[in-house]
Amino acid sequence: MRFSKTTDYALRIMVALALSPEERLSLHTLASREQIPRKFLEHVVRSLKEANLVQSTPGPKGGYQLSLPATLITVAQIIQAIQGPLLPGDRLDPDSKPNHLKEPIKRLQMVVNDVRAFARQRLEALTLADLAEVRETGVHEMLMYYI
Repeated sequence: MRFSKTTDYALRIMVALALSPEERLSLHTLASREQIPRKFLEHVVRSLKEANLVQSTPGPKGGYQLSLPATLITVAQIIQAIQGPLLPGDRLDPDSKPNHLKEPIKRLQMVVNDVRAFARQRLEALTLADLAEVRETGVHEMLMYYI
């Protein structure tokens, strides 16, 4: 599974907002804290806002906050807001392959689908609050998964 740089930035922004639930963070503050280029940041925040994950308040005391508590936002929702569908399907089409490869490809697709289902389940169960806790405490054990 690959995450784009944009997804990485979105996760970092969301964790920063989760760690400051009582304050609004400006683009300038987010850019400097998370070391994200301003142009990239504007694009990422716009996508998160369109997905109703963050809200903005204009003005000198304005900035960005989470739209929901961090415990109600999943990592899957953040990834989908940036990358679109979670874990899109393969491009392997057994029907377009020679006959001797059709059955092995079908078996491989079954395994890949199982892995996708597991990954989707984990990403939907992992909340933004979980990520924020890892960043704040430095404890990583809760995020270790083995396939």
